[in-house]
Amino acid sequence: MLLFLVLASCGRQERTDQGRTSACWIYAMCACIEHEALLCGDSVALSRQWLMARELQQQAEELFRARNNGEDKSLPAPDRITMRGVGPEVLRLIDEYGLVPYSFEETMINNSRVAERKLSLLVEQSRDIATLRKRMRELLPDFSIASPLPEEGWGGNKTSFFYYSMRYTPQQFAESIMYRLHYDWYAYSDKYPIGTEFVLDERDNYRGHRYQNADMETMLAKVMESLRLGHAVYWEYGKNHASSHAMAIVGLRKGKNGKVRLLCLNSYGSRWGEKGYCTVSLDSFRELTCNVGVVSIER
Repeated sequence: MLLFLVLASCGRQERTDQGRTSACWIYAMCACIEHEALLCGDSVALSRQWLMARELQQQAEELFRARNNGEDKSLPAPDRITMRGVGPEVLRLIDEYGLVPYSFEETMINNSRVAERKLSLLVEQSRDIATLRKRMRELLPDFSIASPLPEEGWGGNKTSFFYYSMRYTPQQFAESIMYRLHYDWYAYSDKYPIGTEFVLDERDNYRGHRYQNADMETMLAKVMESLRLGHAVYWEYGKNHASSHAMAIVGLRKGKNGKVRLLCLNSYGSRWGEKGYCTVSLDSFRELTCNVGVVSIER
């Protein structure tokens, strides 16, 4: 059985603590990417808040255009802004907006529902997209990026920064972290043939990301192979295989009975579980798994 416990934290949230947000999918995916950097001998701490803010910003603009122009067909979900999502959406955000180091965070989104409600009100009250963007800059986290470049971007900040004596834009920083790093996504559906791709029927998958259909034993085999090669795995799970939470599976451990268990990093901070970690039995994995993301292994 899995034990879930959220502990209240004092002061600023830890990098690995999602707080009162529903952004576990962003935290889990970033943990996997950080783990991959460690395999290459590079220790990097990524800003989850950067991706959270960009996701909400984009949804608000899409919702505004859909309501005012009636032309935007890319609206993720009718009449709502949500911080919920799925693993492949993190990779889409990284492709579009890049990554920022955790050290540049100054403010935080620490409550999903409050941010979603405030953004929805801004969408309703704004006359045009420029006004909406101006008001969002006052609400979403800003990042003080030190750079002599004159060009300015989101929030009035410079569009590049120095990190370990190197200058990056968020896109360049993402390229340096994600170099040749690709993920394969697996889920199971009895509506499609095994081995074919399908759009996962989950409300959080509002952008229609596609997964390869695989049975549970195949997914478990993919996970075990990935872990034995040192790669972390993105894992979404819940009752009846419906997605309700995401964690990063980062290794294997033996339980007291000698059976292999999955070592998982949760997004509730170091005061949860065993300094932020827990172990999950293979039977629990089979019982709960909704989908997984594993590093593509070239053969």
